[in-house]
Amino acid sequence: MIVRVPKSLHGTAPDIGESGESYVLRDFERSRIAAIREAIAENPALATLFYVAAVALWTGLLSAGAGLHGDPRLAVNLTPHVAHYTIILGFFLYPLRLIWIPFLVYLATFLYPFYQPFSAAIAWHDLPGMTPGLVGMLFLIHLVGGLLTGLLYRMVYATGRGRMRPHSLDLFISFSGYFIFAAMCLLHWAAMVRLAATLPVEHRALYGFSDDYTVLAIKRILRGSVVVSVFLLAAVESPRAGQLLRTVGLALIFPLMVPLQAAGIGLYAQIDVIIVALVVVLTNPVGVGVHACIFGVAAYAALTGEFLNDTAALSPAEGMLSAYSLIGLTLVTFTMVLKGQGDHLIKEKDGAILKLDRARDFAGVGLFAVNHDTGRFRLDEAAQRMLGLPSDGPISVLEATFMPADGSALSAALHAARGEARALELHMASAAGAANVLRCYLWTERTPSGETAAYGILLDMTEAKDREAQLRDALDQLSRREEKQRQLFSIISHELRTPASVISLLTDELGEGTDGARLHRKFREATDQLLSVLDDMRQAVNPEKNLPVKLVPYIPADLAESVRAANEVPARAKGIAVGLDLGAGAAQARIGDVVRVRQALNNLVRNAVIHSGGRSIVIRWRAAEPMAEFMPTSEWQIIDDGVGIPDADVARLFEPFERGGADPRKTPDGSGLGLYIARASVQMLGGTLDHFRPDGGGAGYVIRLPEAHATEGQIQTAAATAAVWTKGTAADRAWSVLLAEDNVLVAEITRARLEKVNAVVHHAADGRAALQMALAIQPDVIITDLFMPEMDGDDLIRALRAAGLDRPVIGVTAAVVGEEMDRFRRAGANVVMRKPLDFERLRGYLRDGFPAAAPTDG
Repeated sequence: MIVRVPKSLHGTAPDIGESGESYVLRDFERSRIAAIREAIAENPALATLFYVAAVALWTGLLSAGAGLHGDPRLAVNLTPHVAHYTIILGFFLYPLRLIWIPFLVYLATFLYPFYQPFSAAIAWHDLPGMTPGLVGMLFLIHLVGGLLTGLLYRMVYATGRGRMRPHSLDLFISFSGYFIFAAMCLLHWAAMVRLAATLPVEHRALYGFSDDYTVLAIKRILRGSVVVSVFLLAAVESPRAGQLLRTVGLALIFPLMVPLQAAGIGLYAQIDVIIVALVVVLTNPVGVGVHACIFGVAAYAALTGEFLNDTAALSPAEGMLSAYSLIGLTLVTFTMVLKGQGDHLIKEKDGAILKLDRARDFAGVGLFAVNHDTGRFRLDEAAQRMLGLPSDGPISVLEATFMPADGSALSAALHAARGEARALELHMASAAGAANVLRCYLWTERTPSGETAAYGILLDMTEAKDREAQLRDALDQLSRREEKQRQLFSIISHELRTPASVISLLTDELGEGTDGARLHRKFREATDQLLSVLDDMRQAVNPEKNLPVKLVPYIPADLAESVRAANEVPARAKGIAVGLDLGAGAAQARIGDVVRVRQALNNLVRNAVIHSGGRSIVIRWRAAEPMAEFMPTSEWQIIDDGVGIPDADVARLFEPFERGGADPRKTPDGSGLGLYIARASVQMLGGTLDHFRPDGGGAGYVIRLPEAHATEGQIQTAAATAAVWTKGTAADRAWSVLLAEDNVLVAEITRARLEKVNAVVHHAADGRAALQMALAIQPDVIITDLFMPEMDGDDLIRALRAAGLDRPVIGVTAAVVGEEMDRFRRAGANVVMRKPLDFERLRGYLRDGFPAAAPTDG
C-alpha cells in the first residue's frame, strides 16, 4: 500500500530520534526553501513576477556599475555572468515542468550586458569576431554550468531531508552553496580558457583574455559564490513586518558611506564596507542583517563600482587589500550562516521555555529556588499564586507558610545533603480556612559560585485531594448502600418467611379439622402482615409510585380513635395501653390527606408497640402555631414510656432498614421502614416529623402539618368525587367477567370468590386467548394479570381498546416495586390493583361504577 504524504507536511521536521521537553515544545519547523518551492508550484505567475523583478534590478544595477566604474571587458564579466545565479536558483527552486521560465529569464538577462548602454568601452555585440555562434557558445557554457550547479543543489537538499532538521538544512544549503558554486565556476573558467584558444590572437585582448584574466576570474568567482550563498540565506531568513523600516534604515548606511569615503574618511573602501556589514549582521536579527547587507552593498557597488572593478592591482599592497576584502566578504557570509543557526537555536529554546512555563502555569505547577548561604528564596508566578508570597524573601517566611510540622519537614529537606532529592506533601491554610495541599519535589546542589542551593517544583494537589475525598465518600456511600441492600434482602427473607410459615402451619391445622373461625382470623393476620411488608417495600424503593396527594375534610378526633382501635389488639397483647389526649378543636374538620396522616400515625404507634418496651402509648392532638402565614397547623404527638432512644441512635432513626439489636426497642420485628415511610409521607404534605425526649422518659414523636379548617360546603360535598364515572354494573344480578390469569391456583381461588358476588367467570390462561374470548363474549368486566404467555396484560388492553371494546378493565399484578402498575395505566386500564384482588373495592366499583380509563399510549 502506498501512503501519500500530504503536501502540507513536506519540509516539516523529520523524526530523527529526538526526545525531551525541548523537542516536544519547540515550534514545528518547516523548510523555507520547501515553502518557496511549493509557492512557486502553486502560483507560478506571481512567483515569476517577483523573480523577474529581482533579477532585472540586480542585473541592471551591477551591469551599470561594472560598465561605469570597472573593467567592462567580456571575458572577466562572463566568468561567470552577473546574472548566473538566475539559472542556478531557478533550476533549484522551480518545478521541472516550469523550468522553461528561468530559462527564458536567464536568456534575457544574459543578453542584456551585450547591449547595455552604461559603458564607455566597445559594446560587446560590436566586438570584432562577435557572431551569433560565439554568443550561443558563451550562453551554452553558462547554461550547462548553471544547470549542473542547480542540480547539485537539488541533490544536496534531497540528501539532507530526513537527516537534518528543516532550518538547519536550509542553512546548510546556503553554506554548501558557496563551495558548490565555486567548484562549478572553476570548470566554467576552464571552458572559457578553451574557448579563448579558438579566438584569433589579435582578438583575445579585446575580449579580456589577457595575462591577468585567471586572477581576475578567480576573484570574480569567489565574489559570485558569496552572492549565491547570501541569496539562498535571504530565502531562509527574512525580516518580520515590524522590522522592515529598520532593515531599510540599515541598508541606507552603505550608500551614505560613499560621500564619507570621498571626503577621505575611512580606510580601504571595500574593507570599510565589510566592517560595517559585520557590525550590522552581529548586532541585528539575522533576517534584518542579511537583507540590509544585500540591498545596501548592492547599492554601494552600483554607485562606486567597488566589488565590481575586476582590474589588476596597481601595487602589491593594493592586491593584498583586495585579497583581504575578498576574504572579508566570505567571512561575512559564513557569519550570517552561523548567526542564523545560533539565533534559531536560541529562539527555539526560548520558545520551548515559554511554552513549558505556560503549560506549568495552566497545570498549577510552580518553581522555587532557595539559597542557603543568603537565606533567601525565589518563586515564579505560579508558585507566588499558590503560596500568596512575593517573588523573593527570607526562607523563614517560606517555611512559616505551611503548617508547623510541614514547615519543619521542608526546612530539613532544604538543608539536606548535596545531590539528595526529596518529595514532600505540604499543607497550608487558605483564607477560607480550608487546608490547601501541595506536593513538593526538591533537590539540592552546589552553584557554580560555590553556594549551596535547593531547587523545587510545587504541585497544587488540593483539587486532587478533594476528588480523592469525594471518591472515598462515594465508595462509603456505595458500601452503605450495599449493606442496606443486604439488610433489605435479609429483612425480606425474614418478613416473608414468618407469615409464610404461619400460613403453612395454619394449612396443616385446616387439614386436621381445627376450628374454622379461629383459623380464618389467623389467616387474615398472616396475610395482612405479608401485604404490609410488601407495601412498606414499595414505598421505600419507589416512593414516586405512591398515590398523589388527595386533600379531603377529616376530623382529627375520629382519625385518632381509628388509629387507636387499629393498634389496640397488638398493644394489649404486649401489655400496653393506648390512650388519647385531644386538645381543643379536635372535633372540628380539617383539610388534609387523611390516608397519609393515618399511615404515618399507624407506623409511629406500631413502632412504639414493637420497640418501646413500655406500658402506655399516648396519641395526642392539638392546634399549634401556624407553620406558614395564616395557615392553621395540626400537631400530632405519639409518646411512650418505654426505654427511649439513645442519643447515638437518634440521627439514624428515620433511615430506612434501621432495625435489630439487643434491647427491647431493637427487637428484630418489622421491616425497618416504618419511621422512614412516616417521615416521607409527612414531608409530602409539607409537614415535619421529629423525635423528642418526653419529660417522663421514653420516646416521643411530633408531627406538624399545615391544615386549613374545612368549610361547611367542603364537608357537605366530601362524598362527591371529581372522577368521571362510566355506567356501573349492579352486583345484585348476574354479571360476566373475563379472568385472564396464567396461574391455575390463583385463577381457581379468584373464580370462587367472584362467583360469590353473582359473577359468571370465563377464564383464559394466556393473553391471546383472552383477546379472542373478550371479543367473542363481550364480558361486563375484564380482570387481567400483567405477565402472561403469548401476550402481556398491557398489550391485551391496548388490543381491546384498538378493537373498540370499552368495557371496564382491572389490571392486577404481584409486583410492588417496579413499573408494572404504570404499564397498566398507560395501556388504558380503568383500575389497577395489587394482588390479591381487593374484593371490597371491586364491590364498590360494581355498585358505584368504574372510573374512566386513562388515554392509551398506543
